[in-house]
Amino acid sequence: MAGVELILSESRMHTFVQERLSGCIIAKDDKVPFSGPPDDDLFDYVRRQFRQLFIKHSSFANDEFCFKQHTYPDGTEIFLVDQFVGLGHLKMLTLPLIGALEPAYRLTIGYQSFFVLGDAHIPPSPDLKKFYTSTINAAKKRTLKLEIFKGRSMWFESDLLKSVPNILDTVRAAYRR
Repeated sequence: MAGVELILSESRMHTFVQERLSGCIIAKDDKVPFSGPPDDDLFDYVRRQFRQLFIKHSSFANDEFCFKQHTYPDGTEIFLVDQFVGLGHLKMLTLPLIGALEPAYRLTIGYQSFFVLGDAHIPPSPDLKKFYTSTINAAKKRTLKLEIFKGRSMWFESDLLKSVPNILDTVRAAYRR
């Protein structure tokens, strides 16, 4: 999966989602199948714990998300987004940072190397790749690329680095746990 990792403040993440993803359909794994435009419920959803979101835009996909119902051994049911079926989507992983002085998130935005349409494997379309590139460029505005450890870097929001000077240490500490 091609992907970029960023560290953004909560306000910057809200702005990014509202400005860049407002015309998208976002799906998530949940107790009921859900796909729709980003809203306040979505922000509440990502605020609590690690989440994965799936993003479609009309510039590269006109199909709907497909969900699979899964039952856990304890009888709990969940609807999971079928990550392979369809014309393609972006995947955004969100993780609230524990120990940060202000709410901040680690975001990973990417796409898979193939999808399944009918019985055929299809590569990500040029339009999906173009949307991904423009989305990443929008997310990386006013960020700095910093090394977490040798061979691993992330893009950090510049304003967050100023307001929370220890944010780099907070992110590094997450890898030592």
